[in-house]
Amino acid sequence: MGLAGLYLTSAFSVPAYFYLHTDWLTYAKKSLHFDRGNLNRVRRIMRVFYKQFDGVFVLNSDHEEWLTGKDIGLEEYQVFRTAHWVDQNVKETDLPNPVSAIPGNATVILYAGRISQEKGVMEIPDIISNVKSNVPGIVTVIAGKGPAENALKSELPSAIFTGWANREQLFALYRRADLLLLPSKFDTFSCTALEAMSCSLPVVAYNVKGPKDIIQNGVSGFLCRTKAEMSECISNDCANSKIIQTTRGQAMKRAMQY
Repeated sequence: MGLAGLYLTSAFSVPAYFYLHTDWLTYAKKSLHFDRGNLNRVRRIMRVFYKQFDGVFVLNSDHEEWLTGKDIGLEEYQVFRTAHWVDQNVKETDLPNPVSAIPGNATVILYAGRISQEKGVMEIPDIISNVKSNVPGIVTVIAGKGPAENALKSELPSAIFTGWANREQLFALYRRADLLLLPSKFDTFSCTALEAMSCSLPVVAYNVKGPKDIIQNGVSGFLCRTKAEMSECISNDCANSKIIQTTRGQAMKRAMQY
C-alpha cells in the first residue's frame, strides 16, 4: 500500500502520508534474528522509503525521535503523533457475560488481545506460575482468539478462556479484573492498555515503546524489564490492596488525559 501511495503521488501530484504502525527493526531483530549487517540494510531501505512521503504518522515518542534523528533524517514538521482516545460510553450487551465464569472473590489477572506468539502470550504460564507460588488463589482470564490459543491452553489449563469478546464484554472484564497483563514487547502503542485504564484497571507491561508512553511506572501502572520482574511486580501488587486501590485511581486519571 505504501508503494501504491508513492505511485499515486507521482502520477497525480498529490501528497502522500505514511502511517508507521509496526516496529520493523525490532521485529527483524527479535523475531527474524537478523544480524547487524542485515539490520543496517533494513534501516537503509526504510530511510529511502520514508523520506519519499510528505509526512509520517507515528504511535509513540521513540518512533518520533527515531524518524527525526540521524537514522532516518526527517524534519520535525514531517512527523505527526497519532491522537488516541477512549470512549467510556459502553452499553450493556445482550450476549453472555464472561464475568459470570469468574469466582466472586477471586483476584483476577486478565490478558486481552490476540493470542499469538508476537504478543508474548507464551510467557504468561511462567509468570502466573511464579505469582501463584507467592499469592495463592489468583485466577487468570484470557480474552481473545489466535493461532497460539491451543498451545496456551495446554500450558495454562487452569485459566478461564472466554474466546472472542465484543467491546461491551471486554469492558465488563476490565471492570472485574484486578490487573491487566500486557506481555508484548512489540506493541507500538496499546489501545488495550488505554481502555483498561479508563476502567480503573492498572496495567503491568514491559518497559517498551508504546506502553511506556501511556503508563506512569508505579503511579498509574507498572513497567517491567524482565519476565521475573513482571512476576514479582504482580505478586507484590496483588498482595497489597492499598497499592491496587491507589493505582486504580491514578490509572483512570491517566486515561482521562486521552
